[in-house]
This record gives sequence, C-alpha cells and structure tokens, in this order.
Amino acid sequence: MISATEASNILQSFPLPFKTQCIPLRQSVGSTCAADMVSPVDMPPFHNSAMDGYAFAFADWQQGKPLRIEGELQAGAGNLPLHKPGTAVRIFTGAVVPEWADTVVMQEKTRCEGEWLYVLDENLKCGGNVRLKGSQTLVGQTILRKGTRMTPGIVGFLASLGIAELEVVCTPKVAVVVTGNEIVQPGENLQPGRIYDCNSYSLAAALQVLGLQCSIYHAIDQRDELKTTLKTALEECDLLLVTGGVSVGDYDLVVPVLNELGVETRFHKIKQKPAKPLFFGTKGEQRIFGLPGNPGSVLTGWYAWVQPYLWQSWGTRTEFLRQRATIMNELKHKPGLTLFAKGLLRGNRVEILKGQESYRLDAFVEANCFVVLPDDSEGANAGDEVEVILFNPS
Repeated sequence: MISATEASNILQSFPLPFKTQCIPLRQSVGSTCAADMVSPVDMPPFHNSAMDGYAFAFADWQQGKPLRIEGELQAGAGNLPLHKPGTAVRIFTGAVVPEWADTVVMQEKTRCEGEWLYVLDENLKCGGNVRLKGSQTLVGQTILRKGTRMTPGIVGFLASLGIAELEVVCTPKVAVVVTGNEIVQPGENLQPGRIYDCNSYSLAAALQVLGLQCSIYHAIDQRDELKTTLKTALEECDLLLVTGGVSVGDYDLVVPVLNELGVETRFHKIKQKPAKPLFFGTKGEQRIFGLPGNPGSVLTGWYAWVQPYLWQSWGTRTEFLRQRATIMNELKHKPGLTLFAKGLLRGNRVEILKGQESYRLDAFVEANCFVVLPDDSEGANAGDEVEVILFNPS
C-alpha cells in the first residue's frame, strides 16, 4: 500500500499517450488544444472607430470652433480621405480611422450646421473612442496554451484572428467494465440480493463531461468470463476503467486476471479513504484503472484520480481544481489515511455533507468538491482552512 503522494508521482510518470490531428475550427468545441498557438495577425488589424461619430486630428480642434465635414467612412471602406487641416470625417463603428486622425467624437456629443461640425464633448481627450491596432492581440503573441479545452468563446476568438483549423488531441478510446454477480440494469425487476448498475452510468456521464464516449461491458465474478470480457475490452481501448473486484476477497479477480493479460501493476491500494483498493496498471501504451465497486468509491476514484490524470496527460493546467476554503462544520479523521470527504463549496466556504459512506451516492447530488485531509491530519474544526478539490471547473 502506498501513500497518495506516491500514487500521484507514479501517475505522472505514466501519462496516457495521445496522438494529435488537425481539424476545422468549427468542429473543435470540446476538443483539447494539442500545442501552444500564436496570433498570426494584430487585432484589431488597424485603428478603428469605437463609435458612430466624427474622426479628426485632435490638434486641429479648438473648443468652440467648428471643423469642416469632409466625406464619410463606413465599416469596410478602404479608400481613406487625405488630411485637410481643420476638417473631420463622418465615421461609423468599426471603420478605419485614417492615419492623420487620432480622435473620434460620438455623434450624440456634436452639433452639425450644414457642413460644419461643432464638438460638444468638453471631456474629450486625444485618442478618445479609437480602438488602436493590436490593442487586443499582437502578431506572434501566445493566444492559447497546450491543454486548453475548446469552448465557444475560444472558437470565436480564434476565428476573429483568421484561424480556420487547429491541432487537437485525438479522442482516446475508453472502455468501462462493470463486474459483479449482483448487478442488474435500471428498468429491470430487482430480485432479492441484486442491485442496480449505477457505476457504468456515473462513469459514462463523467466521461461525457470531458467530451469522451465509452464502450460498456458487464462481467460476473467468474474467472473465465471475466478474462474474456477484459481481453475484449483491452483489444479496443486506450483507457480501461474497471469497477469492482479489485480488493482481496475470494471473488476479487480483476487484478490477477489483468496481470495474466499482460497488464503490469504500477500500484494497487492507496492509503486513502474511501477507495483504498484503487489499482493502476499499464500495458504498452494502454492505461488501466481498477476502481472499488462501491458507488461512492467509484466517483471518488474518478474525481480524485482519473479525471485529474486525464487533464494532466492532455497538458491541461489543473491548479484551479485545488484551492483553500474555510470549513463550516467539524470533520473527524483518524490519522493514517488521506481522506476525501464530499463537500459543497460556496464561495470560499465549504460544508461537509451527510452520507460519506462509500456505498452511498446521495451526497453526490449536492457535492461539488472533496475536502482533503492529509494522512497525518487529526481532523478539522469549523472555521479551519482546508484544501478542496473541485469536481469540475465552474
């Protein structure tokens, strides 16, 4: 049995290998950027007007004296008027500000008398209402870091810079194997001694949040059938998640069967509560997690280990997942194991929820984080500062 720190170090030594591909920007939302990106252009690409109004050289204007209006500029216009001292040009939002002009006055703060413009904005300063070239983004500037997950905002941002495609991480193939003689599917009649399969549902949903799909298998606690099912799953996946059968009971067969199939054990059992028997192994470039079968342990294994492991493998920064918060109620803990306690974080305050037992899922209805107590902790009192791991970024 190893410590949580040792387990984390081992996982960092065996990231899930990923291939990359270039895809159209329109298809990229939810994907993970595979490399740092720099801007190919300045944005804005030219000085432009932030208002409908009038552009002029600030040095040409004197309070109370009019400027002569000479033409107009619409957005998209390319033929720019030459400078005539003492003149202004009618301009519309987004239009190019001529090089000789440095200031725009909004039309609501002007008065026109024929061809003469009176500026009524007493607070107008040189450069007012002009969006400067490159004021958002400079050519060559890093605009996206490797590991960033694509969102609608990022897609729009890249499109505004003229980028039509990008390199992303290829989606890994994931398989989930649920073990146990007692498992039946939701919707079926529940016979004595049986329980509904919730682990495949929670893991499939958690994967979906990351933009991943999975194949789902079920196997009873019988060696030959389990070996056949695990062999089939390994033949098609990059990442295998197995629930149940990873402890040391007479019917906990997953680890020895995985070893028979060529999976090398990297660690088995972590000094933690819950999900102590957690397993991690490798087979070539494949990565395998064995999660204890209790539903609460499955989601603990996912949020505390598997999800951060995937983000780190993608190169995603995960610092935001860990933060400090003030605990609102007492949390008892016996030293020796790292504790992951389900909590509800609001702002910088976190409440420990009822239903911490590993067989229970009801706390996960509200929980959005774990409160983490290290293995040498003797617990936390209300008002103490504690570490929390967020389930998902807000």
